[in-house]
Amino acid sequence: MTTAEVRRWPAYTIAYGIGAFCAVVLGTAAFQHLWRDDPLTADGIVALGATVLRLGTIAVALVAVLPWGRRIPAPLLSMALWAIAIGQLVYPVAETAVKAAILLGLISPLDKGISNMSMTGWFNFGAAWLIWGVPGVLFTLLALDHRRTHRLSYLWAPAGALAGTAALAALGLLIS
Repeated sequence: MTTAEVRRWPAYTIAYGIGAFCAVVLGTAAFQHLWRDDPLTADGIVALGATVLRLGTIAVALVAVLPWGRRIPAPLLSMALWAIAIGQLVYPVAETAVKAAILLGLISPLDKGISNMSMTGWFNFGAAWLIWGVPGVLFTLLALDHRRTHRLSYLWAPAGALAGTAALAALGLLIS
C-alpha cells in the first residue's frame, strides 16, 4: 500500500454494521414507544442519545475515506478517529481483563457487571466485543491509515484516546 492509498473497507464495514445496529435499536424504540405506547424512560433517552452518537461515528468513518473529508483539518480528524477507536475499545478490553483475572484466580467475581461469569455474562461479553470491540478495531485501522497518509505525528493518538475515554466515562455517568 502506497502512502496515498487508504483502506476503505473498514469505513464501509463500520457504516453498514453500525448502521444496521442503529436501525435495529431505533426500530425497537419506535415499536415500543409509538405502537405499544410504552413511556420513554430516562434510560431510553440515554439509549437513543447513544444511538445518535453511534450514527455520528459512521459519519466520521466515511469522512476519513471520502474526498469531501479533506475539508476537515487532518489533525482534528485524526484525534476524532483515535477518540472513537479507543472510546469503543475501553469497555470490551476492560471486561476481558476482569474476566481473565477471575479465571486466573486473581480476583473474585461479583456476579454482576463485567465480572458476571454466568452464561448471561459471557453472552454480554461477546456482545460487547461485537458491538464495541470490532468497530473499535476498525476505527484503529482507519486512524492508523489516516495518520500514515497525512504524515501526522503519533501525538494525536493519546489526545484522541483521552477524549474518547472521557466521553465514555461521561456516558457511563449518565447511565448510572
